[in-house]
Amino acid sequence: MLSRTTRRPLRTRLSVLVTALCACAMAATALTWILSGDPAVIVIVELAGLAGVALVSTAVVRRELRPLEQAADTADAIATGDFGRRIVAADDAPTTEVGRLTDALNRMLGHIQASLAAREQSEDRMRQFVADASHELRTPLQSLRGYAELYQQGALPDTTAVDDAVARMLSEIHRMTRLVESMLMLARFDEQDDAELEQVDLSRVVADSCRDATAVEPARPLHSRIEPGVTVLGDEAQLRGLLGNLLGNVRMHSGPGTPCHVDLVRAGSDVLLRVEDEGPGIPEHAVPHVFDRFYRADRGRSRASGGSGLGLSIVAAIAELHGGRVRLDTAPGRGTRVEVVLPGRAA
Repeated sequence: MLSRTTRRPLRTRLSVLVTALCACAMAATALTWILSGDPAVIVIVELAGLAGVALVSTAVVRRELRPLEQAADTADAIATGDFGRRIVAADDAPTTEVGRLTDALNRMLGHIQASLAAREQSEDRMRQFVADASHELRTPLQSLRGYAELYQQGALPDTTAVDDAVARMLSEIHRMTRLVESMLMLARFDEQDDAELEQVDLSRVVADSCRDATAVEPARPLHSRIEPGVTVLGDEAQLRGLLGNLLGNVRMHSGPGTPCHVDLVRAGSDVLLRVEDEGPGIPEHAVPHVFDRFYRADRGRSRASGGSGLGLSIVAAIAELHGGRVRLDTAPGRGTRVEVVLPGRAA
C-alpha cells in the first residue's frame, strides 16, 4: 500500500502540465488576436507559446527521468564489479514511480551484495577447512610412509624395532581414523537440518560420562553436581558425544591432577550443563576462535598431545542442532568454563 505522500503517476502529472501550458499558449494567442489583430504578432505569440510548452515539458521530463540515467550509470558500474555502488535519487524521488524503483533497486543491490559476501565467506571457510584437514592428515601419513620405507629398506634391525614401528603406525592410523570421523560428523551436522529427536534422560547421560572420565583418568579429581530427572529433546548419541568432547578437552589441556567440575541443573525453562576445569585457561587472543574448526590456541604443541582442534566445534554444532547455545568463560591462569544451554523438557 502506497503512502499518502505518494505523488500522482508521472503520466498524469505530465498530461496535466502539457494541457495547462497549451491552454495558456492558446489564451495568449486569443488575447493577442483580440488586442492586436495583427497576423504577424499573432503568429509570433503562438510560436513563442508552443516553444515555451516544448521547453518546459522537456525540462520537466528530463528532471523526472534523471534518476533513471543515474540507475543506468550505476548498473554499468555494477557490471564492471563495483557492487558497492548505489543509485542516488532526487530529493522528491521516494514520492515518484522512478523514486520507488530506485529505492527497490538499492534494496535489491544490498541483498545481492550481502549474498555475495556470504558466499565468499563460505568459500573462504571451505578453502581453509580443506587446507587445515590436509595439514592435519599430512603428518600421520608422512609417519606411516617413513616407517613403511624403513621396513622396506631393511633398516629395522630386529623384531623389537619392527614391533615398535608397527605400534607407531597403528597409533597414527587410529589418530587419522578419529580425525576423519570427526570431520564426517561435522559434515553431517552441516547437512542435517531437522534431526529426529526423542526424549533423553540427560542426568543419566552426564552421570555415565563422568564415570567414563573417571575410569580413563582415576587420578583426576572430578566433582559432579547432577540434578536428577533432567530430560531434553535430543539425540542421545550426539549428547554423549558432546559430553565426551567437553571432558576430552579437559584431559587434553590440563594436567591429570587438575580438578574438574561438572554441573547439570535446570535454569528456568532451560537446562544448563557446565564443565569447568582449574587448568591454565585459554589465551585472550584465542577466545574468539576456539569454536572454529581446526583452531588450536597453542600452535607449538604437537597434534598428538594438542588435539586437532575439532572438539569444541563439534560441541557447538551439537548444541545448535538441539536448539541450544554454548558460552565460554576463561582467562589465563583461572581455568576454562564451558556452559551448554539446552531447551528443557518436563520428565
